[in-house]
Amino acid sequence: MTSLVRLAEVLDVIEQQLTGSDDPEIAVVGRYGTDQVAGGPSPSGVRVRYSSGAEAYLWGAVWPGENPVPMPDELPGRARRAERLTVSVCRLLDAARPAALGSWQLVGLPDLGPVGERGKAPLGIRIVGADGTSVLLRATAAGAPMPED
Repeated sequence: MTSLVRLAEVLDVIEQQLTGSDDPEIAVVGRYGTDQVAGGPSPSGVRVRYSSGAEAYLWGAVWPGENPVPMPDELPGRARRAERLTVSVCRLLDAARPAALGSWQLVGLPDLGPVGERGKAPLGIRIVGADGTSVLLRATAAGAPMPED
């Protein structure tokens, strides 16, 4: 069971990592939502706005049937912002090894992703805290005003 503060703590770490990444694509990183636990009516998450105007979100979710997926060798293209964000965050966590988090794993989520990749595309991150509690972050995205690569 996830503790009441766990989601907020995880989002704090993610926000700090993204803000400190100095990624030239990222224009703004911020928080949204009011839920203290995943699965409520006002999902809490981290929003990333890119210089292109595209946005991607990582938010606390309840999604049964997740599948661990391997870290891809290449960063997904900009047109796949949700996947790109999950991979970027896991790479940042791999480099930083924040003490508050014990482990993290890219996951595919049933019924999500491009046709032929549903349940296999990295559209979530399962994060296990140092205390053993865990939270699932689901990734979604909104496109840029102009097509990206």
